[in-house]
Amino acid sequence: MKKSVELRKQLSELDKEIKGLLDSAKAESRNFTESEQTTFDSKYEEAEALKRSIEQAEKVEAFEARQAGNVGVTAPNVTKSKEAYSIIGHINAVRSGKLDGIFAEAQAEAVNELRSAGVAVNETANTVLIPASRSFAAGATTKGEALVGTEKVGLIESLFEGSLLQKAGAQYMTGLVGNVDMPKVGTFDDAVWADELEKVGKKSGTIGTVPLRPNRLSAPYVLSNQLLIQSTPSIDAVVRGEIQKKIQKALDERFVALMLASGEVKGVEMGANGGAIDYAKVMEFIQNVGESEADMSNAKFLLNYKIYSAVKQLAKGNTDNLVLVDGKLDGFDFIASNRIPSNLAKGTGTNLSAMLFGDFSSVVVGQWGGIALTVDPYTLADEGATKLTLNSYFDIKDRYENAKAVAKDIEA
Repeated sequence: MKKSVELRKQLSELDKEIKGLLDSAKAESRNFTESEQTTFDSKYEEAEALKRSIEQAEKVEAFEARQAGNVGVTAPNVTKSKEAYSIIGHINAVRSGKLDGIFAEAQAEAVNELRSAGVAVNETANTVLIPASRSFAAGATTKGEALVGTEKVGLIESLFEGSLLQKAGAQYMTGLVGNVDMPKVGTFDDAVWADELEKVGKKSGTIGTVPLRPNRLSAPYVLSNQLLIQSTPSIDAVVRGEIQKKIQKALDERFVALMLASGEVKGVEMGANGGAIDYAKVMEFIQNVGESEADMSNAKFLLNYKIYSAVKQLAKGNTDNLVLVDGKLDGFDFIASNRIPSNLAKGTGTNLSAMLFGDFSSVVVGQWGGIALTVDPYTLADEGATKLTLNSYFDIKDRYENAKAVAKDIEA
């Protein structure tokens, strides 16, 4: 009996053929030809039969796995790799064309996640599909043999750790399915005081939405072939960390770019050609956000290291009191990050810096499905390297951009 993983791969190929028939007819705004109709009916029935076979195979596998856990019972037909999951192992399995065991399970799970999320799946032979979140237990199946510890496969669980978005307090929505519309409360009439039996007039208000849509985030990555033959956990952790850094950096930069480009964010200007920041401008940031009725207890400044060096020496007006005291900027937390640009221009001013202020917990990061790595062993073969192209699906939106303040022309 075939394994459910193998059957799912067959079903995936059939689905692509059926979709090709449908797409061809739709593109030409016509019905099926007689030959196409026959092919469609045949492949559809074959796909339905495969679904039934998959269901049956999963029942058998579940039973055998359960029996394997019973004392005195073995399940000789169940074979699990004693090798824990690793990204490098998964890449090498795809490069060699021998995708089986735990790597085939991971691949199938990732396909299901992406399809459920409404994202087109690239199932070519040279693509590594990494699930967003899944635990795989690798180990023996017979009585008396210990199981190898469960390994976390997904990159998403720890993806945001240490990022600017996480430090700023952004919210994360992972494992999304399809399009998502986040509620955004607009304006409502104020509450009124009234006597116990007094009639209160009908109040008006608006509730909008902030759309989250899967957008492809792609990045190149190169691994030496010498590194790929290593199998130690430390090497795998390095590769995993580098992939995470690429995604982190791209998301952080996208977040900052959205803030700087927004027409709703309140602007703080230093001058026609930019200028140095002073205490009055710091207070303008705080006033702008405070008057928007944002949660000031969560508000923080985002700045780069050039501005950090400048505000360290900045005094409050004509006093000797510094703005930066006890790790706070005029009483508010701040985050210094290289993601905040220092190469902006205004008028004749160049190399100007940005600074942001507000409660960034209203920023939402959406994530769909797992991560796909397209493996290209040929382009850099003469350099002894393998080129990877990373693809993932994210969106970033701020539900209340009008409760933020930004400057884009600070000379520092």
